[in-house]
Amino acid sequence: MRSTPRPSTLGFAPLGLIFLTSCAQSSLNQSAMDVLSSVILGGSTSTGSRSAPASASRVLNTADDYLGVPYKWGGTSPETGFDCSGYVRYVFAKQGVQLPRTSREQAGAGQGVTARVSQLRQGDIMLFAETRKPISHVAIYAGDGRIIHSSSSGGGVRYDDLNTNRGQWFVQHMVVARRLTSDGRSLVQALDLLTRPNSPLDPPDHAPAPR
Repeated sequence: MRSTPRPSTLGFAPLGLIFLTSCAQSSLNQSAMDVLSSVILGGSTSTGSRSAPASASRVLNTADDYLGVPYKWGGTSPETGFDCSGYVRYVFAKQGVQLPRTSREQAGAGQGVTARVSQLRQGDIMLFAETRKPISHVAIYAGDGRIIHSSSSGGGVRYDDLNTNRGQWFVQHMVVARRLTSDGRSLVQALDLLTRPNSPLDPPDHAPAPR
C-alpha cells in the first residue's frame, strides 16, 4: 500500500522563528527604552554609569554640607574653596547631574523658568548679571525666599535671605532661572551641547556685604 506523505512542518519553521525573533526584539527594545527613560541626561550614556536620580531635597542636603567653605576665585572643591559656578557644579555632580564649568554655560542647562522668585522651586538655579554685563553669578534656590551659593561678597558658601537689603541685590540682578531636575530625573542636556570653549571664569560678585 502506498503511504500518504506527511505534510512537512519545515515550511512553518521560518515563520515561527520570525515570530519569536520579533517578540525577542520587541522585548529588547522595550527593555532598552526602560533603561533610557531612567538615565540621567547630564552625561554620556555610553559608559554604563548609573548615577542615582537627583531630587531637590537631596541637592539641597548636599549643598548644605558645604556651608562655610571659603570663596576662592576659580575654586572647584571643598579643599580649594569654591567660586559660584564651581560650587553649583560640584553639588549637582554629587547627585549625578553634570553641569558645565561657568555660570554663563550653566544658564543653558535644563529647562527655562520665568525669572521671578515666585515661579521658582527648591533646587532651581538662579543666574545673575550686573547692568549691561554678561551673566556672572549663580545660586541654588533653597525655598522660602532663600538662596545658597558661594559668594565672594559673603566670604564663601552661605544662605542669603532674598527679603533683606543684600538679598534684594540678587533679586534685582536675576536674569535667568533654570530647572535641572523634575520628579527625580535630570533635565540637563549632554555636556558637549552646553560647553562653550574658552568661556571665562566667573568674577567676584558685587552684592552688598552681609550685615
